[in-house]
Amino acid sequence: MELKYGPYSPSRLDTATCGYAFKRQYIDKDSKSKRVEGVPQARGSAVHEVFEMITRRLCSAEASGFNANEVRSWVTEAIGRHPAAYPETMPILEMAKLYIERPPKVLVPDAGIELRLAVKQIHDGSFVECDYDDPSALGRGRADIFMVSDDTTTAIVYDHKTQPNVEEADTFQMGFYAWVISKIHPYLDEIRTVLHFARYGHYSAPYVWTKDDLAKVEDEVLTRISIIESRTTWEPTPNKNCQYCPFKTECPALAELIEMLPDGGYRIHNKALHILGDTQRAVKVAGLVNILEELIKEGKDNLKEHVKEFGPIAIPGKIYEFKQSELKVAWDIVNKKLRNQVYEIFEKHKVDPKALMGFSQTFSKSIWMFENQALVDDLTKILPTEIETTFRGSKA
Repeated sequence: MELKYGPYSPSRLDTATCGYAFKRQYIDKDSKSKRVEGVPQARGSAVHEVFEMITRRLCSAEASGFNANEVRSWVTEAIGRHPAAYPETMPILEMAKLYIERPPKVLVPDAGIELRLAVKQIHDGSFVECDYDDPSALGRGRADIFMVSDDTTTAIVYDHKTQPNVEEADTFQMGFYAWVISKIHPYLDEIRTVLHFARYGHYSAPYVWTKDDLAKVEDEVLTRISIIESRTTWEPTPNKNCQYCPFKTECPALAELIEMLPDGGYRIHNKALHILGDTQRAVKVAGLVNILEELIKEGKDNLKEHVKEFGPIAIPGKIYEFKQSELKVAWDIVNKKLRNQVYEIFEKHKVDPKALMGFSQTFSKSIWMFENQALVDDLTKILPTEIETTFRGSKA
């Protein structure tokens, strides 16, 4: 099968949800259309590179331990290659440490790590393995960790995720990987996929892809590819992926609402928002709101970085700055390390903490007003305090 817009990966198939994003990223040839990494993409790329180093060490027959300087250097080098991840330096360091503490339960020396997989369709309609960079490849992807059982009947695929939300391992992406693997290794009776949520050191339950499941995945993949290959129009379709789209600032869907003027100003077409009773237009406005929400989030993130580097920004009636909170109890530390000690103090003074609504900021503000001074004194000795700094826009 000769493809116009392949090879296809799960992300390329997802991008095709919006015709405009797909055209700008995969069809337009000018350099400006090349994808620019945002923070989420850069964070994911950096974490995968660091995890690759960690996994190779863990799988090594002569595996040694890890030291902080070594891990820090891996993170530094990875962020250097993906500079948009700089604001996520601390989370990336924390994820690396957590992965070292909680790797997969079983890792074998011959595990495939960041394994590139690709298949192409030949003249009789069947699929064969091909080079990852083969322009005739139909489907391709990377397995973060790939292992086959000793009896070669079962394979397991681990995929690292840096996202905050946790999901099951039966996603389209994992189904796509399992399908490609089934074509490369047709002798496998069972393919299992596991998602590793790096923020929490949590592994999903393995999902077993049956032959019936993989037949359905193949049907969906080939149908999606056929639709994309035969497409002739590339209109924008706002969707959940707008948050990752590098072209949202130029999205034609916004033109109906916001007109950019030659002098750098803009004009809002308020009539575009009149939707009452018009469901079709309401759907359009929902798409516009989705894009605008992502633009506002990106604008705030960029403004935050600027203010962090150069100081507050003021506009008439409002100022954007970092503000410090009042001194308060560091409840994250208390709940992780000191909860039992705090309960012991309450028990010592015969006070039920549950009657005080648990450990919270509201509670901490009232601690110092307790009539039981001995209780206050004991709590004061162990409760850590902190000053929180937050970025916000407030009235000038």
